[in-house]
Amino acid sequence: MTGRILVVDDVPTNRMILRAKLSAAYFEVLQAENGQDAIAKATEQQPDLILLDVMMPDMDGFQVCQSLKADPRTAHIPVIMVTALINARDRLKGLECGADDFLSKPINDLALFSRVRNLLRAKFMQDELHLRNRTTRDLGLGDLVLSNPEPAARPGTVLLVPRDGAARDKITTALADQEGMDVKTVTGEKNATEQATLDPPDVFVIHARLGEYGDGLRLVSYLRSRPRTRHAGLILIVPEGDQATAAKGLDLGASDYIFEPIDPSELIVRLKSQIRRKQISDQLRDNVTDTLRLAVEDPLTGLYNRRYALQHLAKISERSAQTEKGFALMILDVDKFKQVNDRYGHAAGDQVLKEFSRRIQENLRGVDLVSRIGGEEFLVAMPDTSESEARTASERLCRVIEETPFPCPALKDGMRITVSIGVVLGQPGEINVERLLGQADKALYASKADGRNMVTLYRSAAA
Repeated sequence: MTGRILVVDDVPTNRMILRAKLSAAYFEVLQAENGQDAIAKATEQQPDLILLDVMMPDMDGFQVCQSLKADPRTAHIPVIMVTALINARDRLKGLECGADDFLSKPINDLALFSRVRNLLRAKFMQDELHLRNRTTRDLGLGDLVLSNPEPAARPGTVLLVPRDGAARDKITTALADQEGMDVKTVTGEKNATEQATLDPPDVFVIHARLGEYGDGLRLVSYLRSRPRTRHAGLILIVPEGDQATAAKGLDLGASDYIFEPIDPSELIVRLKSQIRRKQISDQLRDNVTDTLRLAVEDPLTGLYNRRYALQHLAKISERSAQTEKGFALMILDVDKFKQVNDRYGHAAGDQVLKEFSRRIQENLRGVDLVSRIGGEEFLVAMPDTSESEARTASERLCRVIEETPFPCPALKDGMRITVSIGVVLGQPGEINVERLLGQADKALYASKADGRNMVTLYRSAAA
């Protein structure tokens, strides 16, 4: 994962050390030497994350963070505060100012990179939601989203999965009088998964070590992978000083973590932040879903149609120019689909298309756009994607389509379906989307001509 990170510190040596570490991990690094410089660069250059020193001469980190979070142009950028003098009071003050986390100097590399990766993933998903909402406006479907959309006024739901009864009692007591929170408690991994299936909350609070009741890290991984809970906030409770477990939890999908012994005030602030983020994300998704369903969705598969896809491709191209990262387009065509309709009827053909759509969506990233652009023809758009990543993804799609037979009432063992795919890579600054689609089509025709059930990159087709 790559991204643009703004390092803010008045000490040049500190900036140089962080720049060296981040650059070695292939992040693009910007630098600011004081608070005013940080605000100006954040506004102008829109970094993906800010590492912000607390102690600075002109404005301290708390003031800078408040200013950033008060400005709609920068409010969405995650902030990690960095300080040599960290205590519970300062940590709470920073969280109340809008910071996402604190790191103490000297910075632990494991803590740094796990938190950076975690926050970047969350930001990229949020950026994609805003991008899709801007696409709806360009389609003339209404001004759906404000610069800072407010979630609907409803209580945030919290499911607590503690290590033991003592921890449960302490946390529930701390949260008992909190307005806007509906807290439930379950014991153990199995009960948590059952409750999540029945009534998924906005936020889970899970202890990393559930003892005889299960594995908290495994539960985090499970919840993040399931469709009903993948967008929920996940706060991991970690034994004091166990940075390795905190890092592993973040990489498995936790949204945040808090060390024991738990400071109730800190937990409340972190919960409120996660609830708010979840409700804003839900609102963004609902706006798109409700408004676009009839206008730009394919009624059979539920995928976006060609009209929406072309508008969204233009947005991906614009963002590619800003981030200087390439993107990939795939055109997929179900092999010999006419024979399915002719032999088994259009109802069977429709079932094939529905199952085909489901398999594609389940084997791509959440940020990738999947659309049906013709009868048995589909388009996939993958932002921030290299050639090797595009080839890996397209070959994976070929396999998941071919390996498992498709259900068919007329055939006991189902029918074998394959797909041909054409891939083209879009470079930063590429604005001719129609030309790229034409190139992907040529690559698709090459896959068909060479025997079907294969992937062709455009340059190979042209060679």
